[in-house]
Amino acid sequence: MEFLSNLGTAGDIHRPSVFELVAQEKMRDLLRPALRYLLSVYAQRYPRYLLRLVNNHDELYAILTLAVERHYLGEWGASFPENFYGLKRVSVGKVQSRSKGPQPLTRSETWLSLFFLVGVPYLKSKLDEAYEKVSGGSGARIFGNVFAENNDASLELEPLPVRMKKHTKATFKAVYPYINGAYQAAIFLYQIGYMYGKTEFYSPWLHLAGLKIRRMSMKDYVTAAARVAALSSASRLQWARHLLAVLVRRGFDFLKYALPMSIFFFKFLEWWYSSEYHKQGGARPIPPPPDPVAPHPEGIPLPEDLTVCALCLKKRTNPTMVPSGFVFCYPCIFRHVEEHEACPVTLVKTSTEQLRKIYSAA
Repeated sequence: MEFLSNLGTAGDIHRPSVFELVAQEKMRDLLRPALRYLLSVYAQRYPRYLLRLVNNHDELYAILTLAVERHYLGEWGASFPENFYGLKRVSVGKVQSRSKGPQPLTRSETWLSLFFLVGVPYLKSKLDEAYEKVSGGSGARIFGNVFAENNDASLELEPLPVRMKKHTKATFKAVYPYINGAYQAAIFLYQIGYMYGKTEFYSPWLHLAGLKIRRMSMKDYVTAAARVAALSSASRLQWARHLLAVLVRRGFDFLKYALPMSIFFFKFLEWWYSSEYHKQGGARPIPPPPDPVAPHPEGIPLPEDLTVCALCLKKRTNPTMVPSGFVFCYPCIFRHVEEHEACPVTLVKTSTEQLRKIYSAA
């Protein structure tokens, strides 16, 4: 176990082990679902105020992360998870002077770190979401392109903007898996190289920013404490000017304890709502079904024969239901939703992930 805890240190006490770096990375990965879960739970009680935040969760998380990381990079020279584990960022070409003590990150290093900590994950999540939408989701990955529409003759008859949009989607769908594979492979290779001492950079983003991760020394903590004490002293002389700065600083420092506690609370809620205790104590009668969604005046008309698909006007095969409750042939509704992203009858916004096949009990 002593070997495992010191793996990757190579005799350098300030070089963090790969396990410390993985731990701070996992902590960052847990914050996003925790925030999403809390918002979704409270949005059910206060939809008027929180539903828009839930729908724009990625943007909200990016803004909050930007504010938190900006504070910790400016005050501690480290991201929030790195500071939680006693780590800091140091410029590769910067010589640390003993007389001056630890040197803070420059403005360019701070903004580069913010881009790689906030901007890159945000762009990656949006690209993943776009690929999930273009590829048709898990259903399309299981069944392949069986229901894809590859009629080149009909494609030539469509307007140029529509053709360009479809070609762009097809190109993105074909190319993005390779881009994502290269992205994951680069991160993995850097981690392996760091673990075996072949590189001092744990990730390609640190390499591009010219920064490496080091353990904080006692001098770092003493310098930070002196800086906070100086600000508190100044606030007594200029109370009105520095009060807000002190409150913001204390609030961000409190996050070091509040956010990990929220993660454990999130995991506890996950366990509670999936346990038998919650199911037994909260058993309630099944509520009545909601009122059916009325057909939209601009939607397609419904056939008189309920066994006929409203899209192809033929006997329905492989019946599939949309969230609004109407049933169509799976190939017909899949192609329609993939192109228009809406129910053909009610025009309610729908995705291919929400399609549900109906199986006969006979």
